[in-house]
Amino acid sequence: MNRILSLFDCPLKDVKRLLPVIKRQGFNTVQISPLQRNKVDDTNGWWLLYQPLGFEIGNRIGTKEELYDLCLEAKKYGINVVVDAVINHVANKSDKEFLVPHPDADRELLSHRECFKNPVQINNWDDRYQVINYCLGLPGLNPNNPIVQRKIIDMLNEYIDLGINGFRFDAAKSIALPEEGCSFFPNVTYSLKRWLPIIYGEVLFADNELIEKYARYMRVLTNSDARDRNSIIKFVENKDSFLSKDLGYTKDWPKEKVTGMYMDLASQYPNTLYYARNYTDDWYEWQSRDVKEANLRLVKK
Repeated sequence: MNRILSLFDCPLKDVKRLLPVIKRQGFNTVQISPLQRNKVDDTNGWWLLYQPLGFEIGNRIGTKEELYDLCLEAKKYGINVVVDAVINHVANKSDKEFLVPHPDADRELLSHRECFKNPVQINNWDDRYQVINYCLGLPGLNPNNPIVQRKIIDMLNEYIDLGINGFRFDAAKSIALPEEGCSFFPNVTYSLKRWLPIIYGEVLFADNELIEKYARYMRVLTNSDARDRNSIIKFVENKDSFLSKDLGYTKDWPKEKVTGMYMDLASQYPNTLYYARNYTDDWYEWQSRDVKEANLRLVKK
């Protein structure tokens, strides 16, 4: 059973300080923000954490040394540390050239055009061809390319050396499966240095068939349901539903509603994720008695 706390945009030093509270609240896993070096921008917005220049570890969230210290301390509390891995795209050049890679992006990637998808944006999320072949609004990486796979595998194994216990694969739904002509997931997941207790990929608004296909390689982080409830990680809200201008469908929900829905999920699903709301007093809701009771509640058969 995995009770995951998402502490998005929280510095690693603060996550380390909060470990006793995380343990007390019944969470056995903490998900931290992407740590890849990201595009410099004067606004310093939260979304920049999802505009990496490549696969070098270390940004405003924390350094390699701070990550190592966090993982070492988390082990004392029996808490898994999961890092959000941005593996689908790189930072763009500008808002006007949003499908053009940033000039400071990884040089090897930039020198091989075949490392990128064609610069066409997805406009129909119900069209599977578009979802796996087009871009999400940023320069998409070609997941079937051996250079891309090697760089991602090297980054993930470096994370493992630093003590990471698992990964969240951002936008996993946009990475094609083997039956769709892409070797990414078997090549990457079977190339990790050691077995990890928890790996999950983001696959939102998906049917049972698609979820089951991704579940061959990892657990599936989703807002959908599945026949095998052990194969998925369910959530009420995430950073996008709360922070995004376009996707923010939970931003006006009171915290009591979110916690109530989470309590219901935790009684039915063995794997759940609770998102700590950023930049508001609602952030402290994950420390409430109701959330603690939900995490410790037995799952209904």
